[in-house]
Amino acid sequence: METRRTLLKRGLLGTALLALGSGVTLAFRHSKLVDLPPEGLLVLGKKEYAVVDAIARRVLSPAPGAPTVDDLRIAFTCDRILALTDETSQVEMRQLLELFENALTGFLFGGRVTPFTRLDPERQDAVLDEWRRSNVELRRTGYLAVRSLVVSAYYGDPRTWPSVGYPGPPAAFVDPNAPVWKGGGEPRPPGPGVWVEP
Repeated sequence: METRRTLLKRGLLGTALLALGSGVTLAFRHSKLVDLPPEGLLVLGKKEYAVVDAIARRVLSPAPGAPTVDDLRIAFTCDRILALTDETSQVEMRQLLELFENALTGFLFGGRVTPFTRLDPERQDAVLDEWRRSNVELRRTGYLAVRSLVVSAYYGDPRTWPSVGYPGPPAAFVDPNAPVWKGGGEPRPPGPGVWVEP
């Protein structure tokens, strides 16, 4: 005859296994994918690309007449920006985007069982606000990192500048006669931002 303690242990084990099983199911819920760029992707996978696209549509609110997220291909631009960063930064951004999308993470933090890309716009806004206001530092800094990426991709494009009254960088910052350093094993020539031993 089983003791009460044995039944309790089996009950707890069963509950843990059910939770684990549910977690695995949630973790593998399918994303709502978007068309990939014909040029291909350099850093993001198809799921991460869809998450960036969805976040950009919620974070960016172009003024009337300003270029749209589609006009500027923001998710594609984000992929190209990330290609300029180091490998560690690329891995961390992919992991962060996976956390945004993962239904298990959504369930643990917000009681949702739907991947971010499958939520309606209002619920996506709520998720982003949760991340922005979270007591968990990783979520707050993660939100800022993704938001900074899509905002810089948008406003870094000169086609957006007229909509915010930005005339472009001052000509004094651009020297058309400055030497162009292309690497190739040669040391970078002296110039702004280059340390030269006295």
